[in-house]
Amino acid sequence: MRTFEICSGDTPCCSVSDNFGPIDAISPGNFVFYDLMQNQIGSCAPANIAVAMSCPVVDKYPERRELIIHGGAIHFSKESMTENGITHYGTVAHKVDKHWEPLGNDSHLIKLSQEHGIIRCSNHVFKNYNIGDTITLLPVHSCLTANLMKQYRLTDRNGTVKMMK
Repeated sequence: MRTFEICSGDTPCCSVSDNFGPIDAISPGNFVFYDLMQNQIGSCAPANIAVAMSCPVVDKYPERRELIIHGGAIHFSKESMTENGITHYGTVAHKVDKHWEPLGNDSHLIKLSQEHGIIRCSNHVFKNYNIGDTITLLPVHSCLTANLMKQYRLTDRNGTVKMMK
């Protein structure tokens, strides 16, 4: 007699379940990190998003309020989402206490090439970043971003930083 494993779950279901009954395995995808897609469908708040990508600003275009970053499809994948009529690959964020918070609804990673991206910014965000600065973005889909990176910088509750591979 053959026994089959019972596997269930995606991130939204696993986020709200506290009893998995006879299930042998769960497959929640980006459950550990969450991301902007999960936020958009309501399974998490922005403060629950645990993965963010920091990229250097390599150029600025004031006439378009755009920053060019060294962060492209290699870093974010080509997974996009549309919010308020804007299709994007990530949102500019900053750290507040021990979580990430988007810097408004008007500063997004709007275009990608293989290694570079274009962030269209609010005036406030544009003025606060210069060439050589590092800017942080929350990815649309953290599974793909986490898979593309070779190591993580983790912080514990006390702010201690660890590097993980």
